[in-house]
Amino acid sequence: MDSLYNFLNTHAYYGLLAIILIIWAGIFLYVQNIRKKVTQLQKNSSRD
Repeated sequence: MDSLYNFLNTHAYYGLLAIILIIWAGIFLYVQNIRKKVTQLQKNSSRD
C-alpha cells in the first residue's frame, strides 16, 4: 500500500486522470439509462 501512495504522490496526474475517467463513465452510463427510458416512453405514447 505504501508503494501505491508513493506512486500517486509522485505522479498525481494519473490519480486525477482516473477520477476524471470515472466521472465521465458515470455520466455516459447515466445518459444511456435516460435514453433507454425516453425511448420506452416514446414507444408507449405512440401506442395510445
